[in-house]
Amino acid sequence: MKSITKLLTLCFVSFAILTACNDKSNKTEENLPKTESKVEIKEDTIPTIKETFLSKWDDKDNVDSPAFYVTPQGENWVIATGKVSNDLLIYNAENGELIKRVLKSGAKAGELNRPNGIWVVDNICAIVERDNHRVQVLSLPDFKHLGFIANDKLIKPYGLSIDKLNDSYRLFITDNYEKNDSIPPNEELGKRVLEYTFTVKNGKLKSEFKRYIGDTSGDGVLKIVESVYADPTNNTLLLSEEDETLTYLKSYNLTNGTFDGRTLGKGIMKYQAEGIALYDCGNGEGFWFCTDQAKGDNTFYIFDRKTFEKVAAFKSETTQNTDGVWLTQTPFGPYKKGVFYAVHNDGGIGAFDLHMLFDKLGIKCK
Repeated sequence: MKSITKLLTLCFVSFAILTACNDKSNKTEENLPKTESKVEIKEDTIPTIKETFLSKWDDKDNVDSPAFYVTPQGENWVIATGKVSNDLLIYNAENGELIKRVLKSGAKAGELNRPNGIWVVDNICAIVERDNHRVQVLSLPDFKHLGFIANDKLIKPYGLSIDKLNDSYRLFITDNYEKNDSIPPNEELGKRVLEYTFTVKNGKLKSEFKRYIGDTSGDGVLKIVESVYADPTNNTLLLSEEDETLTYLKSYNLTNGTFDGRTLGKGIMKYQAEGIALYDCGNGEGFWFCTDQAKGDNTFYIFDRKTFEKVAAFKSETTQNTDGVWLTQTPFGPYKKGVFYAVHNDGGIGAFDLHMLFDKLGIKCK
């Protein structure tokens, strides 16, 4: 009797085990208990590229922005602003050697006070002076004073952009004015950008104020502004928003002067949107070069000129904390496609051969 009981018990247990195993094997994924899986999301690998050259570093000048210029004698210069020394530093554009310093501190014609943004077009150099509250225009290569622009309207200017019209120039200036040492309310931010036209004839400058630009509500409000770049071919005015919670670039419509709803680098840039440069491929195509300024993680992003889609990014081997940048497509010396210049940590200039840079990043015009 005990043997039969043991046998029946054994059979029952075996059947229960087989049934349980079969039932488990038939469960679908949805029926299984849910468990959290930690998926590591990795950022795109950003290559590090060595500069073609670096100028000698010295932060006593507090270098802010560079611009490229070819003299009538065929010399290639990079002209950079020194915010603290109030000098213009003239570098050899081919190797970064300092050639000379020009101008001096002061408020008179031909003197500077906190020079920031700089722009070179033809034989003209325009410089934003933050603490003199003006744009000073000089002739090149002699750095002779031609006149002032917006010295009656600017409060705390930083950046500028110039494009050529038929018989004149169009100038955009950013003004980062404050209220009680802080960002004014939105309704008072309608004067963040000033537009002027000007001419230079027979050594005389004439300028005309055209309008203020700046949304006072919505996503186009400009909280903290510095860098600006006009692309008239695509009817675009690009502005770096430097507010730490809004670190990206905003696109304004050049015709009506309002935010067009497009942005560059939103959700990509981490630190501070800074210098802007443009590589022109013709027919409105090309690439925007934009800086995400940081002392230890400085990154340069490249976006499609029309679609604003990210094309590439790179970090430099040494250059950090970049304020202003400049891109020239003029071939000279060993540079077949020109050079991209970037300020290095307030004390010098880093240079990247564009032919080499495009080759390493796999970039080319369509």
